Amino acid sequence: MKRKLWLALCVFLASAQAGAAAPAQVSSAQFITPAQLKATLASHKGRVVVLHLWATWCGPCLKELPLLAKLAREASSRGIDFLAVSLDDPTDRSAVLVGRVLLAKTGDPQWSPILKADRAEDLVADLDPSWEGEIPAFFAYDREGLLRRSFVGNMNRGVFERLVGDLLPPGR
Repeated sequence: MKRKLWLALCVFLASAQAGAAAPAQVSSAQFITPAQLKATLASHKGRVVVLHLWATWCGPCLKELPLLAKLAREASSRGIDFLAVSLDDPTDRSAVLVGRVLLAKTGDPQWSPILKADRAEDLVADLDPSWEGEIPAFFAYDREGLLRRSFVGNMNRGVFERLVGDLLPPGR
C-alpha cells in the first residue's frame, strides 16, 4: 500500500512539475535595437505613426495596454500605425515576463518588442530632445516621418485623437 501511495505521489509531482514548466513555453517578446526602431519608423512613411514607450514596472502603462491594443486595431484602417516598445531590461527573462504581460493584456505576446540599447539616453535624445524619459510616452509622426508632437501620461481615446487628429488627411 505504501509503495502504491509513493508511486502515485511521484507521478503527481512529476505531472505537476511538467505543468509548471508549461508557462515557460509562452512566446517571449522580441528585442529591437535603436537602429531597427529607426528603420521601422522610416518604413512607415506615408502613414501616421504613434510610438508608445512603456514598461512592465510602470503601473499606468500596464493599466492602459488593453485600451492601446484596441486603439491600435481601430487606428490601422484610418492610416495610423501604432508601434509599442517596452523599456524593460533586455534579457531573456524579461522577454518571457513581457510576453506573458502582453498576452494577458493585449492577446499577443509579441505585440511590443523590448528595446535593446547600450545607451538608452541616446535614443531619448534622438526621439525628442525635450523628453526627459518619463513613461508612458507617446510620439506622433506625420506621414513624412517627422515628429509632430509627444505626450507623456495616461492615454485615452480623446488624448489619442488630439495626438493624431490633424496629422491625418481630411475625412479620416
